[in-house]
Amino acid sequence: MNKKKIIIFIVLLLAVIFLIFDFLTYRINKIVKDLLINQSKEFLCQQVLIGNIDTTILGSSVKINNIEIRNLEGFKDKNIIQIKKINVEFELSSVVTNNINVKNIYIEGAKLNYELLLDNRDIKDNLSTLRKCEKSEDKKNQDKTNNEKENKKENSNKKGVVVKQLVINNASIKASSDLLDINKEITLNNMTFNNVGSQEGLNKFKDVLKMIFDNVLLSINNEIIQGDIKNKIKSKLKVIKNKLSPESLKKLEKTFR
Repeated sequence: MNKKKIIIFIVLLLAVIFLIFDFLTYRINKIVKDLLINQSKEFLCQQVLIGNIDTTILGSSVKINNIEIRNLEGFKDKNIIQIKKINVEFELSSVVTNNINVKNIYIEGAKLNYELLLDNRDIKDNLSTLRKCEKSEDKKNQDKTNNEKENKKENSNKKGVVVKQLVINNASIKASSDLLDINKEITLNNMTFNNVGSQEGLNKFKDVLKMIFDNVLLSINNEIIQGDIKNKIKSKLKVIKNKLSPESLKKLEKTFR
């Protein structure tokens, strides 16, 4: 093989490698966007925006920056949830199979903007409203179980993800209410979930989401309802009680008694 043929062979080989890497990067980015945007929107019923996705094929890793989940209509903050970055470590060989095996997902710097406000003399908060969407999706999924056999072939063609470990670090809540004069930052404990996925025997993504919500509500209860702000809110209720419906006033008085 002469020198010219060797050069042509090397160029062709590099071109093939580049195309393979480009295809794998596109495939992974598409899966990541589907999981973050479509699945999150399905569970939370809110628009999801992603800053950028950086996929490293040789390093078998994905970095997603600046994830924003839009707030519900009528609430002050633009986003209900903001995440600084998500780092994903996966098994490269699984990308071309039906199930992508993810070693670790690290969610860093997630922030929930929790807000209470007055709406036509009724108190409402964005987290409870968000959870109504989650519960309605559970009902829809339950109704679909009767058609599982008919849809089995269709579902088998969908890409699945198995996550060995999901870690949430440095998460926080910004709890606020102009009505009740609340403005407090709450730091959440780090959370770890193992063996998460859609397959049988794994912790389902929607169940993990429920556990995260439960942890958030527990932290709000400990820091605000049972914390040092409680007496301040009780005094505030005496001032604003005429603005509230009897049902909302009774509910708040019961909560902060």
